[in-house]
This record gives sequence, C-alpha cells and structure tokens, in this order.
Amino acid sequence: MKLKASVILYFALSMNSAVASTLQQNIDEARTISDYQKRYDYLKAIDKKLIESASLAEQVSFNVRLIHVHIHLGQFQQAQTIIDELEAGPKYKKDSPIYSELYLAKARLAYRKSDLETAIYLSQQNVALFQRLQLTHYEIDAVASLVSAYHNAGEYQAALNLLEVYIHDNNRELTLKQKEMLYHGYSRNLEQLDRLTLALEYKLKRREVIQQMSPSISLQAGISYSIAQSYLDLEQYEKAKNEFIIALSFDRQTGSLSDIGHSLVKLSQCEYGLKNYDAALEYAQEAQHVFASYNSARNTAWANHNIAINLLEVDKATQALTIEKQVFTELKQDDHLYIDVLLTLAKLYIGSTEYEQAKHFAEQAYKLSNQKNKLQKQVTALEHLITVAVQQADYKQALSYQRTITELEKGFARNNYNQRLAELQNSIAMRDRDLAIQDLKLQDNEKSQAIASQRQTILYSILLFSLLLAVMGIALLRIRQRKQLIEQRRNYLDKQISQRSKLLSQVAHELSGPLTGLRLHLETLQAGLTQFNELTYEKLNQKITDMATLVTDLNKISLLEQSSFQLNVTTLNAAEYFQSLHADMAIQLDKFEVRFSQNVADELNFECDATRLSQLFANLISNSLKYTNHPGKINLTISQNQTQLLICYEDSAPGVSDESLAKIFDHLYRVPDLKTVKQSGSGIGLAIVKQIVEAHNWHITAAHSELGGVRYDLTIPI
Repeated sequence: MKLKASVILYFALSMNSAVASTLQQNIDEARTISDYQKRYDYLKAIDKKLIESASLAEQVSFNVRLIHVHIHLGQFQQAQTIIDELEAGPKYKKDSPIYSELYLAKARLAYRKSDLETAIYLSQQNVALFQRLQLTHYEIDAVASLVSAYHNAGEYQAALNLLEVYIHDNNRELTLKQKEMLYHGYSRNLEQLDRLTLALEYKLKRREVIQQMSPSISLQAGISYSIAQSYLDLEQYEKAKNEFIIALSFDRQTGSLSDIGHSLVKLSQCEYGLKNYDAALEYAQEAQHVFASYNSARNTAWANHNIAINLLEVDKATQALTIEKQVFTELKQDDHLYIDVLLTLAKLYIGSTEYEQAKHFAEQAYKLSNQKNKLQKQVTALEHLITVAVQQADYKQALSYQRTITELEKGFARNNYNQRLAELQNSIAMRDRDLAIQDLKLQDNEKSQAIASQRQTILYSILLFSLLLAVMGIALLRIRQRKQLIEQRRNYLDKQISQRSKLLSQVAHELSGPLTGLRLHLETLQAGLTQFNELTYEKLNQKITDMATLVTDLNKISLLEQSSFQLNVTTLNAAEYFQSLHADMAIQLDKFEVRFSQNVADELNFECDATRLSQLFANLISNSLKYTNHPGKINLTISQNQTQLLICYEDSAPGVSDESLAKIFDHLYRVPDLKTVKQSGSGIGLAIVKQIVEAHNWHITAAHSELGGVRYDLTIPI
C-alpha cells in the first residue's frame, strides 16, 4: 500500500510540474510575438485551468505579460485593473520577490501615462527593494526605468549621478545586456547636457558591448546611426559619413524605407559639410525617391530641401528656388525644417536681387527661430537682413540688425559664463605653471651666463621684467575673479543657509512625532508593559513607514531645489492642453462632479515646462482626493486677458481657516483643523506646486472657495 501511495504521489507531482512548465512555455512563446495585439490574443486564448493550476510565480508572470501588452496598446485602465486585482489577492505580500516583475510593471505604467513623479517614486522604491533582496537583474531593470523617468522629467544630472554608481563600480558584475542598457541611458543624458564628446565615447562603448551579444540587424543599424549623428553634431563629417554608410547597409538589409531614407539624407548632410555638393545632391535625390515611394510628405519635403541647398551650391539657383517654394508650400509648421527653408529662400532671393522677398522670408525665419530660441538661426536670419538693408542703402537699419546680433551673442556669452569662467581658470592655472617653469629656467640661465656681456644682461633683464608683468597681470586677474566668485558664493550660501535652517526646523518638528511614538512603544516593550505580537509589530512598522514616507517626500523637494535643476521650456497651445487636462481629470476624479469652463482663443500659446505643469496639476488633484469629502465637486476655469492666462482650480468642502491659507504652500505644513481626512499627507504636494510656479516666474494664490473648499488662482504671462 505504501508503494502504491508513493507511485500516486509521484505521478501527481509530475502532472503539476508538467502543467507549470507548459504555462511557462506559453509565456515564453508569447514573448516572441512582436505584434502586441496578436500577443494579447495568444495570451487570452490560454486555457484558464492551465493558469489556475500553475505556480503563483508563473501566474504573476502571466498577468505581468498581459499588463505589458495593455501598456503597449495604450490600454492603461485595463493594465491598472490587473495590477489592482493582483495586489488585492489573498496571496499578495508586499516586497515579495515573486511580485518583482509586477513592481517593475507599475513603474512602467506610470511612465507611459506620463505620470513621471509617480514613475520616479516607484522606480526609486524598486531600486531600494531589489538592492535589499539582492536581485541584481531586477535592480538594473529598475535603474534603467528610473533613468528613463529622470530623462523625460528633464532631470538629466540626477540620471547621470545614478548611472555613475553602477557604471564605475568595478566590484559589480554586469551582463552584456545590462551594460548596454546603462551605456545607452548614460549617453542619452550626456547629450541633453551638451557633453557631446563624452556621450560619443559611451556610444562607442555600447557598440562594443552590442557586438558581443549576437545583435539584430536593426539594433546594429540603430547604434551606427546614433554614433554617426554624434560625429555630425561635432562636425567630424568624414567619420560621420563612414558611420552613416554602415547604418545604410544595415537599413537596406532590414528593408525599412523610413530608415533608408533617413540615412541617405544624413549622408547628404555629411557630403555637404565636406563641400562635395554633387555627391550630396545624389544622396538627397535618392532619399527623395525613397520617401515618395511610401507617401511620406514631411520626409519628402526634408529631402527636397537638401536637394535645393546643394543645387544652390552648384550654381543652379533657379531650380533650387523652385524646389524650396514647393517645400515651403507643403511644409506648413514643421518648425525645425521650416526655419531652414525660410533661410534658404531668403538667400536665394538675395541672389536674384529680389530684396523685398528676401527680407520677407528672413524676417519670418528670425521671428520663428527667436520663438524657438535657436540662436545660430537667428544670427543667420539677421545676416540676411543686413545684406538686404545694405543693398537697399538702408544703413541705419543694417546697423540696428548688427546691434541685435551683438546683443544675441552677448546673451549667449552670459548664459555660458560659468563654463567659460571654469575654462579661463584652468587656462590661467596652466599658464601659471608654464610661467613658473620658465622663471626657473631663466634663473638657471642667469647663473650660467654670469660672465656674459652687458648687452645680454640688459636683454635678459627686459625679458624677465616682461614676464613678471605678465605674471602680475594674470595674478591680478585671478584675484579679481576670485573676489567675484567668493561674493557670488557668499550670497548663494547665505540664501541656502536661511532656507535650510527653516526647512531643518520643520523637518525636526515633523520627525519628532513618529520618533516619539516609536520610542514610547519600545519603552513599553522593554518595561514589559506590552507583549511583542503582530499588532505591536504593525504599529512599530507604521511609525517607521511614516518616517520613510516623510524622508521620500523631502527628497522630492530637494530635487526641485538643486542648482542643476533646469526647466525644459516648450510652447503649448492653451486650448488643447487644458482640454486634455480636463479629460485626465474626468478619469482620475471619477467620484467627483468635475465642471470645466474654458474661454481662450484657439491660437493662444504659452511657454512652460510641460512635465512640470502636469506635475503641478497632479499635486492639486491629489490634494483634492485626499482632503475633500466624497463625493465632491471640482471646478476648473480657464480664461485670459490681454497679458495673462488665468487658471482657477477650486474644490468643495471642507475648507480651511484664514491662518491655514497663509501657510498652505509652506514645506511640510498640514492643515490642523481637517477632521474628515481619511488619508494623511506630508505637506509636500503644495510646496512642490509653489516651487514649480516660482521656477516659471508665475504667480499662485490660495483663497476660500464658493464650493466650500479651497480656490487656487494661477496666472501665467502670455
């Protein structure tokens, strides 16, 4: 009987193992399907009994595959539903290694929804968790996710700081795939900070890694194209040309017409930079045929523009003008290429002595490049306007244009002052070293030439005196520069010390609460007044969690206050942006009555960091969700006057006192008289709102709302 029972148990275990491995095989098979809709259909067709009989780890893996498919298909709500169901399941345990892929998927969903604040927060949690669990593979995935979120949020230095920990850690063993991911993120963020040479270095390192991985043709094409673009940005046209030729050969193997056309245009630009205009023309014409073959209007216009600029260089101005006119008609509002076409048209009309037409296009190019903050194109447009003014004998106007160029160049110089100052300091240090060496040599020569003639002595004396004057001049310059730097640093430090003192006082106050509670719990345990059980553990854990949450929120404030923080300013259409915001609010505030009113011109644009603006409204919405009685009401009103865009956001009861209104944007401030709040906050959200507003030089105020809650009035200059 024992033998029979053993046989039955063996077959039962074998069947369970076969079921689990079969589900895993289905998951692995699904991963090979590149079309996400087909992948979804494949996963949904898997037998439910097979899924239910599988291990918990494989059930989680299966559901994570579904989440990723929904994310790629833009079905964010369906992805969130699966996440909620997994977290609400009886077997779910926070920080369990089995759910590692789920933690990564949550951060990925937030990233794809452009909720970058949440994506950064979740990715930071994931990195810390996987470090603690020593899950290196998942840790690197979490780092790559965090780097992508930092990149899209414009926090390029934060991304570099994180990556340097992993890239330069010789004790950490990384797989080729992990190195490739880290090098890719590092080069992308270096480029955003205009550190092009170092970015190129890591692109080349990334290619070395890729070549060891049996890469796909498309991946090899992509890295060659990326390296070639770096050489082109550095104006190393011959090296860029060689790399684009390699990229083109890979593109022809994949058969991607878009990639083939792009590589051909880039080769045309390389030949143009090398002044090989006939070769450049041939590449541009071939690209034009490729783009036209699949009706890509924008890319065809791009290729035609490159044809025109090369025709101009080979003295075929009439043909070039005809093509550029056609491109101008078809192009409409592709700003980058549109400016180039306007500048070329201006140059062509100058050549044909049609100065009024040239002036018209040059003025348009200047206006648009000014809006897009493209300095070099502004200067080129002004140079064309100077040529026109001189030809029309309007020398006063020409002088005005020249002064504008001078002011632009002065502004550019001011913006790069710190970098140039550092370079100057390095140059002075090197010059000091060289002068010191020369001084020693001169002293040796004087000793060895003591018996030389008087003429030689006088000559050496004059030379030494000249060198001493140079040293004194450089020393005085250094002293002056150091005084300026000390003064700037002192002013900056005074301001920082004042801000930090205030913040430290607030932080000490906020941390004292959970610390006192934690100490009292520990003392009662030590005195034997209470027993250590599950309830006591939960209380202690909650106190620690409160402190961890507060520290994490404080980190968000510190990121915004870093000196490296910069706004990524773009131009947004007001009507389109706030209509999109209203749609997002309707989804997030599904239990609220959301009223939306907008009275702005369709063509009204304003400049801002779109990511930070979305973060601002996300914090206001989060504040309403936390502190408003459900179901509640939200009113969002958008209007304008002659100089400002006016935004009014207000919610329903409960309200706050006059005293709380005056402090509502302070770091760590929480309204003490809200009795109905179900979930507490850290007092960080509205402080971040204020920080974003001040970074843009906008203005925001808080007042009592007619709905019973709080009204926020935001004004944006237009």
